[in-house]
Amino acid sequence: MKAAVTINSVIAWRLAALALMGRDTPEPPAHRMFPASEIAMLPDFAITGGFHPPGWQRPVDLEAVSLGQALLLVARLGGYLNRRNDDPRGHQAIREGYTRLVTGAQIIERIEENGKASALHPCLARTR
Repeated sequence: MKAAVTINSVIAWRLAALALMGRDTPEPPAHRMFPASEIAMLPDFAITGGFHPPGWQRPVDLEAVSLGQALLLVARLGGYLNRRNDDPRGHQAIREGYTRLVTGAQIIERIEENGKASALHPCLARTR
């Protein structure tokens, strides 16, 4: 139980720090806080979901994605609507969105690792 509490507290601290950094200092590049596989998932989620920042088209320069943009997209994945009168994105929306983002990035990493031997590869080939 102590190990689970310790791990969960570190994860909660990281997500809280991300939420606060995204509000206070949104300018740094996102690759300082997110792995490349997660940053690569964000433009696809954003463009297909219809909530991408203005001017984003494929391919998106992943080095140019700022921390503020990345966290806004993570929060949008978690249900944040980003309306004019909404409160700043909260910890719960970022947690939900980050869970979805990590899951998607892990699936893509597994498909890339296993290539055509992956059980998911034929499913993806049929949808294209």
